[in-house]
This record gives sequence, structure tokens and C-alpha cells, in this order.
Amino acid sequence: MNPPKNSAAPKRRKKKTSGPPPLRDSASEAISHFLETLDGEPCSELYDMVLHQVEEPLFKAVLDYTQYNQSYAAAMLGLNRGTLRKKLRQHGLLAESEPPKAKRSARRGKAPTNSKTTSKGKR
Repeated sequence: MNPPKNSAAPKRRKKKTSGPPPLRDSASEAISHFLETLDGEPCSELYDMVLHQVEEPLFKAVLDYTQYNQSYAAAMLGLNRGTLRKKLRQHGLLAESEPPKAKRSARRGKAPTNSKTTSKGKR
């Protein structure tokens, strides 16, 4: 016969990992603090401001994580790569390369060719 189980025995719990609080809690605390500091002043476009404030660190973190692979970062974020690039430009996070140089037209700018000369020399 088995002895009755002691219901007062301590339950095993998963060890909590140390680290920052969940993102939801951090966002809630930051937004509450912001609203408290308004002190009755009017506020508009809060939604856009919060998104703009959160997007930049999100994009930076994901780009670092993906080693600046934009295709992988876009997939991870659930965005189209073009949309990601547009947002990176808005936040000043996209290193713009030099603008493409104008292509020379077929009529001007080309050096005259000598039909008797090939890459190996004269015929």
C-alpha cells in the first residue's frame, strides 16, 4: 500500500531567467510614464509617435541579429523586403549607396572603334 502523498510538498518551478522584463510590460510602463508627464497638456498622433519610437530599435536589433541580411530581416519581421528598405530609409538606417551614374547613350561618349584591331592586337 502506498502512503498518501504530502500535498504540502514544495512544487518544482522553472527557474526564472534574469533579464529585462517582457516587452509588453516595458512598453506599458513607458507609455504610462509618458502620459503622466503630459500633466494635462494636449497630445496628438500618439499612435504614430509610439510606432516610430519602437520601430527603430526593433529594426536595429533585427538587422544586428541577421548580420544586416535584409531579406532574412524582412522575413523575420513579416515584411516585404521593399517595405523594410522604405522603413529603414525613414529611420536613417539604410546606408544609401552613390546614385547610379548616367549610362552613356549609343550616339555619344563612346570612343571610336577600329575594325582592324582586336583584343589580341592588329590583324
